[in-house]
Amino acid sequence: MKTSFLSKAVSLISFLLLVVALNTMHAQKYVFEDAWANAGFTLSQSGTSGLEITFSLDEFSLTDFDLKGEAMKEIQIMGSFLPNNEDAPNLPGNGRFIAVPNGAVASFKVTAQRTETYKNVNIAPSPRIPKATDDGPLHYEKNMKIYSRDAFYPAEAVSLSEKTIVRGMETVIIGITPFQYNPVSKELIVYRDIKVEVSFNGGNGTFGEDRLRSRWFDPILSDMMINYGTLPKVNYPQHAPESGTPDFEYVIITPDDATFISWAEELALFRNQQGIRTGIFTTTDVGGNTTTAIENFVDEAFSTWNVPPVAVLLIGDFGTSGNTVIAPIWDGYCASDNIYADVSGNDLPDVIFARMTAQNETHLETMITKVINYETDPPTDPDFYNHPITALGWQTERWFQICSEVVGGYFKHELGKDPVRINAIYSGNPNSDPWSTNPNTSMVLDYFGPDGLGYIPATPAELGGWSGGNATDVINGINDGAFMLQHRDHGGVTGWGEPDFQSSNINSLTNTDLSFIFSINCLTGKYNASGECFAEKFHRHTSGGENAGALGIIAASEVSYSFVNDTYVWGMYDNMWPDFMPDYQTEPMPRGLLPAFGNAGGKYFLEQSGWPYNPEHKVYTDHLFHHHGCAFSTL
Repeated sequence: MKTSFLSKAVSLISFLLLVVALNTMHAQKYVFEDAWANAGFTLSQSGTSGLEITFSLDEFSLTDFDLKGEAMKEIQIMGSFLPNNEDAPNLPGNGRFIAVPNGAVASFKVTAQRTETYKNVNIAPSPRIPKATDDGPLHYEKNMKIYSRDAFYPAEAVSLSEKTIVRGMETVIIGITPFQYNPVSKELIVYRDIKVEVSFNGGNGTFGEDRLRSRWFDPILSDMMINYGTLPKVNYPQHAPESGTPDFEYVIITPDDATFISWAEELALFRNQQGIRTGIFTTTDVGGNTTTAIENFVDEAFSTWNVPPVAVLLIGDFGTSGNTVIAPIWDGYCASDNIYADVSGNDLPDVIFARMTAQNETHLETMITKVINYETDPPTDPDFYNHPITALGWQTERWFQICSEVVGGYFKHELGKDPVRINAIYSGNPNSDPWSTNPNTSMVLDYFGPDGLGYIPATPAELGGWSGGNATDVINGINDGAFMLQHRDHGGVTGWGEPDFQSSNINSLTNTDLSFIFSINCLTGKYNASGECFAEKFHRHTSGGENAGALGIIAASEVSYSFVNDTYVWGMYDNMWPDFMPDYQTEPMPRGLLPAFGNAGGKYFLEQSGWPYNPEHKVYTDHLFHHHGCAFSTL
């Protein structure tokens, strides 16, 4: 009786919901109307012994793709931004961090699943993620070690990472790729629903160290950990006179120079008055102006202080002589203060790092009074907050235009602001081209477009206003008042490609109401360059004896990669505005608009996006992007 009932039920479900296939000339959409949970990851149970996750698809699409004359298909699902590994079948997937009890070993088993199998499907390979300086079309090749094998890729739909540490918290990433593809038989298995039980074996049932929990860092943990709600509530550590350790939440490292120390004391006094326990250490105090001494000092403070630092500010330009603070060079490639920030050795920040590249007292006064004055006497004109700027260079092969317009669309449609758009064309025709020819664009559009969050329209032509942006527009936009500016395009050591805005143009800025600049491109933050880079110029700028230009700026210290940068940007904004991607976290912790913390949050979001694929590209973004300014600056 039971078997008969189940058989009839399955037949009925298959008939009623099966897959609603919507055919067009270019795409076929498959809709599942009885998913076990909302699309993506859903946490159904969680405790100290384990958790249960349901991953569901409510729809996917197969779109046509021509690879050197071969008719192929690409798979699209909502909410998965990045491609699979280069040259492998481009099967979308995603990941989430899981907090694991101290000493426990995480394992998983699939407890239930529903699949559909499709035959005669020719899945296209994933493109190579290009450096932003690569101007050619995306590169596609088949990895014949995969495409010639009569086996399903990936071998398993669910995977679990090795254990890693995030600010003392033991974690793993669970990755789910709800597709498996056999390129020889051309069979595609689609996992409509998967229930996964993750077990914590052994350990002591506690999570992390209470000593390392911070009111400032916990919002990052709450965003990224799918089981954050299982973590115990803590009374955040406070300094006690009998502590025996320095116990500073905020550490300022400065050259051993009276002028630098004096200005560091001004900032420390201000932060201490706000209740952020702040202490100053000279390069002599930490053992010298060497990468080894600075890294050892940070690691020791993190590991032994009863109240360890949650943020560190380096005051001083890159260098080993004079009034400087040296930075490590990551992988022989770029200057990276992130190496100091990464205590656990996984390339991700356990401590928030910021830098003020001051060379003299003039720079010190400018940078530190910018911070203090902005917070003690903030701009009061509503228009200043109502007109954020988005600036971009259109390139059809990239996501520059999507990245910035999604941010602007959020401000417009969700927050009711009136963004100023300053756009120019690098290559392509936005009046006739799609948003991008990148194969994963449909997934981004499904999420942020009219069928998703509604931040951007279905086509760029509907939005218009893509050309003509120039330096004068940027100058006018900032001088008229804008609390922030988001740029996405190509860049160089001394400025942006499109719209063309260079270090020399910064001299025309007279804005006493300061803007925070998100300069997401290549090289504009190369603070180890022989001359003054764009970010330094913006941050040091004054006009007529008054502070002007940037309150602070986030920028890259070398050439960066496309697509991973865009994903990082969206994660950064979601850290500052948690309803930017409202399905990413269910009950976000209260937090301020702190760009330095957003910088770190974006890197964690990027790490789990599309996991386990493309780790070699993500790590560049981790080390490239730096916050120039005070770590606790707020917008």
